[in-house]
Amino acid sequence: MRKVLNIGLALFLLLSLPGCMDRIDLEDATLTLMIGLDMNEKNELLFYASSPVFSREAQVKSEENGVKAHSLRESRQRFDEMVSGVTLSGKVQLFVVGRRLLQTTDWFQLMDVVYRDARFSVNARMIAYDGPVHELFHMQTKAKPRVALHLLKLVDTANRRNITVKTSVQELHRQIYEKGLTPSITKLNKVKEVQVEGTALLTEKGGFATALTGRETAFLQMLLQGKRGEISISLPYPDSDGAEKTIQRRISFFVKGLSKKVKTSFVDGRFHFNVDMKLRVSISERIFPFDMDEDYKKMGTVLEKEIQAEYQDLLLKCQKLIIDPFGFGLHARAYEYDEWKKVQNEWTQAFSQAKVNIVTHVDIKGNGNIK
Repeated sequence: MRKVLNIGLALFLLLSLPGCMDRIDLEDATLTLMIGLDMNEKNELLFYASSPVFSREAQVKSEENGVKAHSLRESRQRFDEMVSGVTLSGKVQLFVVGRRLLQTTDWFQLMDVVYRDARFSVNARMIAYDGPVHELFHMQTKAKPRVALHLLKLVDTANRRNITVKTSVQELHRQIYEKGLTPSITKLNKVKEVQVEGTALLTEKGGFATALTGRETAFLQMLLQGKRGEISISLPYPDSDGAEKTIQRRISFFVKGLSKKVKTSFVDGRFHFNVDMKLRVSISERIFPFDMDEDYKKMGTVLEKEIQAEYQDLLLKCQKLIIDPFGFGLHARAYEYDEWKKVQNEWTQAFSQAKVNIVTHVDIKGNGNIK
């Protein structure tokens, strides 16, 4: 019996030891946290990588490298020639695409290795940077964490406040190949400090179409996902006297709850979408006098008109650019499949001719701590 146990233990050790053969010590590895893709004036592809430095002797917290290459896989080979550790891609948190490269329609092909190689992280955030990517990678952040970690926190926080979308590498792949909507990713810019500048809307092939501000993104998010995270909206309030004033009449509110119904139909050769939205809001700022006790319903009516006007402007903007970031194509496929099937390969063209009507109902549930 003892002999059998010894043989079993020996076999177990022999089977488990091969799993340690490819072990890499942390000090011998280069953990890439952020990868950048860009194009220069000569249309040459540029790739960047940012990795943390764990050495106590190092005076900088991260190491940034940039190379010219023809593909992401080739760039990794070039990075291996420049760094002391073995380059690992399983911890990538951010993929940053520069403005010049994003304006091409075939840049997404460069991401092939990310989906083909299982060692890549598909949870990394996709970011559009309004400028040359090297500015972002060589940014000095003495009062902040490492660049990659700082940007990751910046994007996630902005998304929780619905200032921007949060599109992972895996989600971008779904959006690119989903015929019922067009992709959208986070947009960053750097003036003095790096800041989130809303959302970059892409064409069905992945090229840059336009950008949404933080406020426009909040409206996009409400239509896409309903109430998620914190939604704070500030709108102009119509002034009846028309007099020019130093301080403009504005009102801000939090969206506490949201429900929506989308009715889809196909009439007279085009799709019709009737969206009914019910919002429960709480006033957070009102910089003009108003008697809420007397004109409570009037305030709600004004907010409904302003929100509907914002949506109409946003819809018209997207239809002119022949994009559908709202995902109305998903509703068309679900409820008017026969008609959808005819135009599924040219859905954005069909959406540009569609009639979309959004009706909002605002219920004011709170007015803050003062009248």
